[in-house]
Amino acid sequence: NLEITEELEEETGVSMGVGIGGLGNIERHTLVVEEGGPKRISPFFIPMTLVNLAPGQVSMVFKTRNYNACSVSACTSSNHAIGTAARIIERGDAKIMLAGGSESAVTPLGVGGFAAMRALSTRNDDPERASRPYDQDRDGFVLSEGGAMLILEDYEFAKARGARIYCEIIGYGVSSDAHHITAPSMEGPARAIKLALKDAKLNSEDLDYVNAHGTSTPAGDLNELRALKLALGEDTAKHISISSTKSMTGHLLGAAAAIEAVFSIKAMEQGLVPPTINVENLDPECDLDITPNVARERQITHVMSNAFGFGGTNASVIFRKI
Repeated sequence: NLEITEELEEETGVSMGVGIGGLGNIERHTLVVEEGGPKRISPFFIPMTLVNLAPGQVSMVFKTRNYNACSVSACTSSNHAIGTAARIIERGDAKIMLAGGSESAVTPLGVGGFAAMRALSTRNDDPERASRPYDQDRDGFVLSEGGAMLILEDYEFAKARGARIYCEIIGYGVSSDAHHITAPSMEGPARAIKLALKDAKLNSEDLDYVNAHGTSTPAGDLNELRALKLALGEDTAKHISISSTKSMTGHLLGAAAAIEAVFSIKAMEQGLVPPTINVENLDPECDLDITPNVARERQITHVMSNAFGFGGTNASVIFRKI
């Protein structure tokens, strides 16, 4: 167990990803203003709306006195947060980073906003089967919420204290589509994937598993598979296990990549590729190995976790089993 002692407080930081901050709080205070005017606004309204209060609260609870910031980059937020945390340790600016993400956007405004964009599944009569990446009948994502955190440490420091080391972060690649507010681009994600491989000093053949962004949208799922073919080579991509765990969790927006990092790490630990569930009618254009419906045993040494977001922001992180 890690104890952040007084000596370690200045060597420990927090890096979190959040996509949308304080939606429920904004909704409640809109009603407050309508009913009683602006003088009824709580003095806590602004602090409860600031997204950087997520890492701020973690920092206050654990008394960390190093880096304390929030990445706000739509659905890529937590991969940016994890990658940034790894870079901070790599530079020698901290020994420990608490990294991950949190999101709570299942509110009338959150659900209504995504519904207005026609981004959500309309399979309301069958919610358990609504999130179906790569299925021909997919019609949008299922909004969810939650969070996850990783403890990143300098390798020598972790060894010296006898920590249980699950894996090593060896690659981080980022890019921008410079294309469209919401429509995906194939070249942008492919660049992030290539840059992560370059940073990890790996060939595409070295990847065993890709935890895909795979949100269950008609355009996005297919675009990512095409980006993987472009970045890895089509023949290589066909031999890599791929799955979308959003089929089981729904889409946590800014926190998605945090929980998917946990899936990726546990997949390596257990030698088990998590499935893409609800694939009942595979889209013939989704012609890579997307691990349909049933988990599969596989020796996993290198795993890549992808995250792409509105605004054309992309980030890929590569983990290596130790």
